[in-house]
Amino acid sequence: MYTMDQAERLAAEALRQEFGEWSDQVALFGKGEFAMEKGDFFYFGFQSVKYIETRDDKYFSYGPNCISVHRETGECRFLDIHEVLALGSFNNG
Repeated sequence: MYTMDQAERLAAEALRQEFGEWSDQVALFGKGEFAMEKGDFFYFGFQSVKYIETRDDKYFSYGPNCISVHRETGECRFLDIHEVLALGSFNNG
């Protein structure tokens, strides 16, 4: 069974693998406010590094910017827009 911290490290590694040479352009977003546990999964939001640094909307990466990590297996998966909407707000946990 994985902890939130371990799952966060797995999600960050999945981003690096998914985006390859562009991996320095995206990162997990926030200091925990875009991370939550729900059921058998941990969920993490990610965003462009330039947006995280500047909060300038021109750098905002639109779309389903969320990755899930299975609590038991550690499997990481990028969610589609319907899955992200079904999760609800990170603020509501």
